[in-house]
Amino acid sequence: MDPESSSTRDTQLAIAHAFLDHLTINTSSVDWAALADLLAADFTHEYRPASLAPPANQRVRNKEEMLQLFELAWSGFERLEFLPPLDIIQGQDSIVFHVQSDGISKQEGKHYTNEYMLTFRFRGEKIVSVKEFVDSKYSSEFFA
Repeated sequence: MDPESSSTRDTQLAIAHAFLDHLTINTSSVDWAALADLLAADFTHEYRPASLAPPANQRVRNKEEMLQLFELAWSGFERLEFLPPLDIIQGQDSIVFHVQSDGISKQEGKHYTNEYMLTFRFRGEKIVSVKEFVDSKYSSEFFA
């Protein structure tokens, strides 16, 4: 592997980690502008599997739609963080994380521990897409 592609892969891995770090609510709130800076102008976000597409059955969202949806969802949490990935698979301009979340909801202080597979696609140093596979059974029961 040439040094330039190794450097690009390292940078992309750091950006994927930063994506999750920016979504952490612990001692401070989410920096939505910093998160948006990681995303390409033509960024897309997809919920998978297809049977889980909240809200209103919209599965593919653009950058602004995803940020608005996440901001709404995150407003329901007192604390939320993504734990270090259980597994990382990296290819050319793509990374897959298997991660778990740990959080506490504002309503009733319910503990939230979901599991995700996140597929990141890159163009240089910008994320152009994220496909988010979630534990749909857990999500449906938690948000019911």
